[in-house]
Amino acid sequence: MSEESGAVVVPVGDKVPLTLRIKRYNPEVRSDPWWDEFEIVAGPMDRLLDALHEVKWHHDGTLALRRSCAHGICGSDGMLINGRNALACKVLVREVAPKVTVEPIRGLPVLKDLIVDMEPFFERSASSARAARPRARSTGGTTATSAPRPS
Repeated sequence: MSEESGAVVVPVGDKVPLTLRIKRYNPEVRSDPWWDEFEIVAGPMDRLLDALHEVKWHHDGTLALRRSCAHGICGSDGMLINGRNALACKVLVREVAPKVTVEPIRGLPVLKDLIVDMEPFFERSASSARAARPRARSTGGTTATSAPRPS
């Protein structure tokens, strides 16, 4: 049973039905985003990333998504899952079945489907890192940093 929706999930063998409602966008197809739904069966311990791959590899090869390590480290598969920011590789099917809504992460320009332009994020991160770096200060002919030196 899905805790969030309260709906009963009827298993099919060791699999559960899952409807993926995915927000799509492809400027080569149309200028505004649209919603697509795909019905699959997946293992309850499969990751949502696996379910998205099932859609891409067996239902609609045009679905665009980003992933890299698939272990919750890189963050490249960050998206809005049932209205919450999450990594698709960290969400289990049993946590979202029988229906899940997937959208690109908000606050960044959408390039295609679930892929966003990360450049503004990287620029803000680099700017924050520069601002947080200790600054050198003059101490009468020598230069010292404002951060204490390790003993």
